[in-house]
Amino acid sequence: MSSTMPMSQQMTFRVRYVECDPMGYLHHSVYWVYFEAGRTELLRAQGFTYRDMTATGEFFVMARGEIKFRKPARYDDLLTLHTIIDRVTRARIDHRYELYRDDLLLCTATSTLACVNNAGELIAIPEQFSPH
Repeated sequence: MSSTMPMSQQMTFRVRYVECDPMGYLHHSVYWVYFEAGRTELLRAQGFTYRDMTATGEFFVMARGEIKFRKPARYDDLLTLHTIIDRVTRARIDHRYELYRDDLLLCTATSTLACVNNAGELIAIPEQFSPH
């Protein structure tokens, strides 16, 4: 992996009302939306966008994901998401996520993205889109 290319990204956002369940807690399904935003911004920090990639017929698809919830997030909480690339292979990228409210760790998660072509076949990550 290149030492000049960022391998982690941090972003902050506030939990919106629409993202909450009737009790005011962040709905479990929204965490994946946040993680996607973290990955997208990490790609952008590396100098390319997902739009660039899809324009050439290559895609990153979720192959695996796991979340470990520790504490809930609530409506109007200001959250900080750390997105980290843990591993890159020829055809996949493993990410790790840490979501905080202030200094309190709310959850950790991992995901594996596989690179596929238009037909959905596993392919090598094109060099111009690889975080190596």
